[in-house]
Amino acid sequence: MFKLPVCPHCKTIYRYKDVKKELSKKECVCYHCGKKFRASKKKILILFLIIALITAIFDVLALYMIAGTSLIGMILMNIIAVTAGFFLIPYFTEFKK
Repeated sequence: MFKLPVCPHCKTIYRYKDVKKELSKKECVCYHCGKKFRASKKKILILFLIIALITAIFDVLALYMIAGTSLIGMILMNIIAVTAGFFLIPYFTEFKK
């Protein structure tokens, strides 16, 4: 289900930490074939929009359905969801020519 991105030219699979390094660059160079490509961040935006939607729905349901919901508990759940999103960023990165 979750796959790391590959070079669009030679199909070399990038490791987790290599993807994180490539995201900070405007133009990337493949370490295997030497050709240039760019990292698309559209799917990362979609990932965080989905996380925001899920946390908002959870917060509303927690406030209206569960009587003993505390604000600190909701904040902790939101922080956990956003942190999980940051760990998933390399899996939602796409390399394009």
